[in-house]
Amino acid sequence: MKNKDIKFFAVGFVVVLVGLFWFLASQSKAPAPIVNSAAPVTENSFSMVPKDSSLLIAAHSPILGSNEAPVTIVEFLDPECEACKAMYPIVKKIMSEFEGKTRLVVRYMPFHQNSRFAANILESAGAQGKYWETMNLMFQEQDIWASHHDPKPELIFTIIKSLGLDIEKIKTEAAAGKYNDIIEKDYQDGQKLGVNRTPTFFVNGEQLQEMGYEPLRDLVAKKIQAAQ
Repeated sequence: MKNKDIKFFAVGFVVVLVGLFWFLASQSKAPAPIVNSAAPVTENSFSMVPKDSSLLIAAHSPILGSNEAPVTIVEFLDPECEACKAMYPIVKKIMSEFEGKTRLVVRYMPFHQNSRFAANILESAGAQGKYWETMNLMFQEQDIWASHHDPKPELIFTIIKSLGLDIEKIKTEAAAGKYNDIIEKDYQDGQKLGVNRTPTFFVNGEQLQEMGYEPLRDLVAKKIQAAQ
């Protein structure tokens, strides 16, 4: 083989190698598809409409508002969650703005250490007719009993004493975990829906993408308009 041919062959071989290296490098940088990601939902996440709407509302779910309301807000919450505390007055404000047109359904997503205990207290108080009053006080005084560094959930009993409840009965039921089954049902339904943070809202089945007054109000208004 002549020197000229050898040089031509060598150059061509190098070009092929460079091209192959570039192709492999570009493939290695391509993002892998995300399957069943457990990462927290971000503000830019797409909305999710569950295929199985029966996972949203259970027979035991506490409901605030009229069953005739055209818009249903389902909230997966954790009584010990600071973000849930922050969103709670926002939810009530929006429901007041659209009075008679919205209802709130609560589901539990117990991610924190004392969440199930707190949820048992809520349910026990609800059995005595003071569910929402108890929730108001628990969120209002959350900093006292739900400190992540030094939680003292037993202080809830003192906090709700002013409501005229049978506190001893609530203590007994909470300690025994009387309502653990329905709390676990909520948790399992939430898992099936892909709920991985609290609070998570569904408005007439559509998941809220971004927390805050305006995003939730806009989605509720959109659903009310669609229902007319």
